[in-house]
Amino acid sequence: MKKVMVEMSGGVDSSVTAAILLDKGFDVCGVTFCSVPGTVGGRSVRDAKSVADRLGVPHSTVDLSELFDRAVIGNFISEYTSGRTPNPCVVCNRRIKFGALFETAAELGCEYVATGHYAVIDGGELRRGADAQKDQSYFLYPILAAPTERILFPLGAMTKAETRALAKKLKLPTADKGESQDICFVPGTDYAAYLRSRGVEAESGNIVDTDGNIVGAHTGIYNYTVGQRKGLGALGKPMYVKRLIPGENKVVVAEDGQLACDEAVIEDAVVSKARGIRVGGRYEAQIRYKSRAVGATVVGIDTGNGACIDNTNDISTNNSGLTIKIRFDAPVRAVSPGQSAVLYDGDTVVAGGLIR
Repeated sequence: MKKVMVEMSGGVDSSVTAAILLDKGFDVCGVTFCSVPGTVGGRSVRDAKSVADRLGVPHSTVDLSELFDRAVIGNFISEYTSGRTPNPCVVCNRRIKFGALFETAAELGCEYVATGHYAVIDGGELRRGADAQKDQSYFLYPILAAPTERILFPLGAMTKAETRALAKKLKLPTADKGESQDICFVPGTDYAAYLRSRGVEAESGNIVDTDGNIVGAHTGIYNYTVGQRKGLGALGKPMYVKRLIPGENKVVVAEDGQLACDEAVIEDAVVSKARGIRVGGRYEAQIRYKSRAVGATVVGIDTGNGACIDNTNDISTNNSGLTIKIRFDAPVRAVSPGQSAVLYDGDTVVAGGLIR
């Protein structure tokens, strides 16, 4: 019997994941990672344990709060104060979840790891989940650097409605539990308030137009993101954040038509081991979660060993650490440094990294 470790977050998705794998004949053990400080012994742990007890599978907890605070929350604070817009879920998947999953699985003697993500792994490749509204492949591109053949996503072919229906049929304690919040460590959605609670002071400064003329005053760099209109004050006409310059403590604004971008550079990229990428390759690029993917061409690859980013003959199957330059088929609005850009070939994730 194949042994699988299921990351049980205490939500309905991971609960059904464990139930499905148990029904398929796997030897299931559940593990809850306590990442946010103060959550050890909290509701999520209790809910996960109640589901494990219901299914008759062993359950344990792993306290990752110190690592999470350092790697994820620390990155979140650093990125915002550097004028970038971070995506902590991507960082968590890369630095915490799937790293800790495999380490803990090895300790428990498990051949496979499983989570309740809505995505598909087929033949070692990562693909979009069947439920377009819940597809999480965008956040999961970091697993291209992991042994994907050992990862199971049982919910990839299901919709959220089907997951809830199955949870109710199985009488799982989490069947009616609500959705988790967007960022697990930020109460509500006020990121600026969270940063202030962590001792990050907001220093006021100038709002300038693209010619450098002072047109207003801002309340602190981290209160703004590229594409934002709200909070800029009366500037005489509709203006949007085009760029942040932390070194000069400036917020650069422009009219909506000036926010378009032709190209983007993606750093610290990981690439599908099965497919690789090549200069001149045509893909669909998704530059934020829930945004529509747009056509793009890879125009350069830097492998980090001196290879030229504009070498149009380069074909790369390197798995990680690449810098990729892409050109959009048509200008894209409000491309935000710090967010992730993920390249797809149809529904298959080919590469992903952080927008520089």
